[in-house]
Amino acid sequence: MDPVKITGENLLSQINKMAGQLGIENPANVTVVKLEDTEDPNKKTLELIQGSWENNAPWFVIGKENKVFVLSSLEAMLHLIKSLNEAKYENFNLKLEKAILENLPIDFNDVWVVAMNEIQKRLAESKNKNLLDIDIKKLVQDIKKNHPNLFMRLKDFQFPPMQG
Repeated sequence: MDPVKITGENLLSQINKMAGQLGIENPANVTVVKLEDTEDPNKKTLELIQGSWENNAPWFVIGKENKVFVLSSLEAMLHLIKSLNEAKYENFNLKLEKAILENLPIDFNDVWVVAMNEIQKRLAESKNKNLLDIDIKKLVQDIKKNHPNLFMRLKDFQFPPMQG
């Protein structure tokens, strides 16, 4: 039986497209296997649909109801997790920076230090210890309330009277 008929040509083209989005140089050569049941409930068989058994990971595995899984090396998964954590941390820092700047700090670095100390304090007191659970805007508002000297106030600016 033709492998394309087993998986459906559309599914195979979708897998190749996903492989391209993952940065795989030649997506048409990626390894695609189909997982099949056997008479023994503890054993399954793999049928090679595309690529070769010698290709490096990731492999795409077609399961029941054409559900597609990605089989990858532990090293690649750890690298992905590390990259995601770095992106989350960078995103958190950018949101904190924006929240501080929106509140008109007199000295950005002073407010940043106070914010980092407050974040460390909150994480130490929290059972969850998840940086992303911190409401950044509320954090900066609390800092502004507790340390008003770190922020500019519009009423402190002298504006010339309006001439009409």
